[in-house]
Order: sequence, then C-alpha cells, then structure tokens
Amino acid sequence: MLALGRGVRASKTDFRAATDPPLTIRQYRILSRVGSGHTSLTALCKLAHRNPSTMSQSVDKLVQLGLLTRGTEERSRRTMHLRLTSQGQAVQAAGSRALRKFTDELTADIPPELHDRLLLVVSQLFRDLQGNLDDH
Repeated sequence: MLALGRGVRASKTDFRAATDPPLTIRQYRILSRVGSGHTSLTALCKLAHRNPSTMSQSVDKLVQLGLLTRGTEERSRRTMHLRLTSQGQAVQAAGSRALRKFTDELTADIPPELHDRLLLVVSQLFRDLQGNLDDH
C-alpha cells in the first residue's frame, strides 16, 4: 500500500509535468468533462459534487489560462456553456496520455486475462457511478 501511495504521488507530479500549463487532476477532469459534453456549470457541479462557487472559481482559472471559453446559449442568453479551446483540447489530450501511462505502469505486472476482466469491472463501476450521479 505504501508503494502504491508513493506511485500515486509520483503520478501527480508526472501529470503536472506532462501538461502545459501544469494542471491539477481536478482541472484536467473539468476539461475532460467539458470535452465529453458536460458544458454547463450545473452539470460540472453535479458530476464533481462541488458547489457552484467552487466550480466557478475552477472554471474561471481555466478560462484565464486559455483552455476554456464561456459563452451563452442561442436559445437562452441566460444559460452559460463552456467549450474547450484548441489549447484546452491539446492539454486535455496530454493529460489523458499521462494518465494512460500511469495506468499502464500500475497494471504492468497483472496477467493480460486478469487485466481485461479488471478493466471490465472498473469500467462498469465507473459507468454505474456516473449514472447514479446523473440521476440525482
């Protein structure tokens, strides 16, 4: 367990070094969620279990960094939506590669047949959790 903890700490450092500008995992998750279609502050708050003020501060920082843009919906000028900039897309992709590298290193010694089964279980767990968050 201690080795895993050290590995996670090292992965956070590697992750920040892999993204330019350096991002936290939380900032990366916001970019990923916006990239996957969760473009409202409300949706991001719900997924992250954060209050609107906290999420707004995080989004503001990403806007200042040039990774996100804020806009209004055509149908309702009061409804804000977020979009990844081209730089935001590039940083999000770099973050994905860094996390994939960490996952590959973490699971390198797991036999392929067990790795595939484990991936199915973890993927299903993630989908179930995401579904439950969407339902509340």
